[in-house]
Amino acid sequence: MRTAARARELAVAVLGGLLLTSCASPGPAPDATAARADGPASGTVVSRAVPQSVSSLPLRDHLGRPFTLESLHGKVVVLSDFLTTCQEVCPMTSVTLRDVADAARRAGLGSQVEVLEVTVDPERDTPPRLAAYQRLFGARENWRFATGRPADVARLWQFFGVAYGRTPDHPPYPRDWLTGEPLTYAVMHQDVVFVIDRQGRERWLTVGPAATGGAQPPPTLRAFLNDEGRTNLASPGAASWTARDVEAAVAWAGGEKIG
Repeated sequence: MRTAARARELAVAVLGGLLLTSCASPGPAPDATAARADGPASGTVVSRAVPQSVSSLPLRDHLGRPFTLESLHGKVVVLSDFLTTCQEVCPMTSVTLRDVADAARRAGLGSQVEVLEVTVDPERDTPPRLAAYQRLFGARENWRFATGRPADVARLWQFFGVAYGRTPDHPPYPRDWLTGEPLTYAVMHQDVVFVIDRQGRERWLTVGPAATGGAQPPPTLRAFLNDEGRTNLASPGAASWTARDVEAAVAWAGGEKIG
């Protein structure tokens, strides 16, 4: 868990100085300050362009469609890291970002706000697997999941300061919710949500677990949670973020009220 002072410190840290923890650590952002009077009430305000070398990295969504961050210019993008086999945080992240996508659609902004979750496990998270994950929640046109070549995914998340890495699991291995096969490794990663404005500038971030406000992950993923995940669902802690936090950041960055 972070304190406000620690969040500010991490916001200007370099990637190499951060420690990985399983699905629970914040990432850095240069040119960042804690939320301020002229910005959202929570999270960290950021101001930097996403360079063309990053925005042009090829990705593929859960339907197998190729795209880039650059192709989303003109939309406000809510970007988060995740993986389909995360048992601690990601199911709560996804259900909360689903609520953000729904709020944008209700406000008539479904074509202007894109919610995007990009895997940190591209070796396992193929488009068909991402599609199976999304089907558990129900499809939304403005909410998609993406993967890419491992090197491209690594470059993307390196720019945004999200560190991740494999760690071996130990018997008894957890069973994959989709295939029932044993999962012999986990991917430790930082949990960060970013807002990118219509011009392709990173404008805001928040770190840590999602507070779902009572919304529940799909039964399949709820059953897949481990002890840490069940604790995060029931009591995510003071350093957590909500759908309303992200909606406020989207409204601030995009100039359109949602939620």
